[in-house]
Amino acid sequence: MRISDWLRVGLGMFVVAFGANAFAPLMVSYRLEADLSDGQVTAFLAIYIVGLIPALIIGGPMSDTYGRRALIRPALIFSFIGSAVLALGAFGPAIFIGAGRFITGLATGLVMASGAAWLKQLSDGPAIQGARRATIALTSGFAGGPLVAGIVAEFLPKPDLIPYLLHLVLAAIITPLVWNTPTVPTEGTGKGKLLASQVKTSRFWLTLGLSGPWVFGAASTAFAVNTRLLEAQMDHPVVYTGSIACLAMVFGNIIQRYVGGSRTYPPAVYGLSLIIVGMLCSICVAIWQDSMVGVVFGLLATIPLGFAYGILMSSGLQEAQRLAPDDELGAASASFYSLTYIGFTFPFIISILGPAIGYITCFLFGIAMALFTIFMVLRFDGRFFKKSRRFPQRT
Repeated sequence: MRISDWLRVGLGMFVVAFGANAFAPLMVSYRLEADLSDGQVTAFLAIYIVGLIPALIIGGPMSDTYGRRALIRPALIFSFIGSAVLALGAFGPAIFIGAGRFITGLATGLVMASGAAWLKQLSDGPAIQGARRATIALTSGFAGGPLVAGIVAEFLPKPDLIPYLLHLVLAAIITPLVWNTPTVPTEGTGKGKLLASQVKTSRFWLTLGLSGPWVFGAASTAFAVNTRLLEAQMDHPVVYTGSIACLAMVFGNIIQRYVGGSRTYPPAVYGLSLIIVGMLCSICVAIWQDSMVGVVFGLLATIPLGFAYGILMSSGLQEAQRLAPDDELGAASASFYSLTYIGFTFPFIISILGPAIGYITCFLFGIAMALFTIFMVLRFDGRFFKKSRRFPQRT
């Protein structure tokens, strides 16, 4: 049976995302067994954006010029190498963990820059179809990676080795399926602009620029911040963290089919409103972190934060691609994805500020930022504010 081209590309995105997020539950293992500090572990979570964002910014325009497949292939190779280097961390110094995370970031950046644009070109039907497939492919990997890694690390020996070996096997199986997928020629100038034209507009920065970081900011709050607060209450903290990370991604996938269906408010408003609900639940986690009440609120927080992740990812990608011509699809996707990954710095920032000013204060600041972003999103929607010469409306 022949596998459709869009599904093969989706599998490539899935396996890279699987390897990227398998690290999430292993943060607990590194803290408990490798005696690494909170700051070190959350820095390893964040360091891969140092590789990811440049790969996105450069890879998007390159895929517009040289084709999507030219970027997917090295992404798959980097994903394999990244997990191999992370596996070496079981036998060597922590620098292997940092290097592996950086290489994994390169892989994720390249696959996201080219994969989303490729799926849009391969997808028939409504305009949101390609963005939805890209988000589902990535989210499935982001969900499966931590779930499998969490279970394996909790109940099998060598928690800092076997999860990476499993990803290496999966990558070895899927890479040949993706390798020769027919590429789709781009239309237009093919000059490969480093930044999409829309990045130069105030609308981009005051809407997607504010809401984009909340994509992974929401998800990482659920699985890296709240789980850390509740770690002392868990008999199996590794599998718990992996399960929370998986659930956040699953909820994000569930909401995909409903994104874009409302004509009352822009989809981002619903996502940001759910951020506020998630932050309120997170405040309850901080208040009752020493009891099972906190655990209940930790689970409850995952629902709105996961939904917010899915809504903001899908609607934001669709918005970024909406006005982009074919020869800027890669650059447009890369510009948006670069913003989303800023959210992975949230746990690191909170690990520093939380003990100093209080976790409740951090979550309250998150609520204030979400409210401000809702205002800015509505500000650019002509249904809610009079048109402004300074802030042009949606066309």
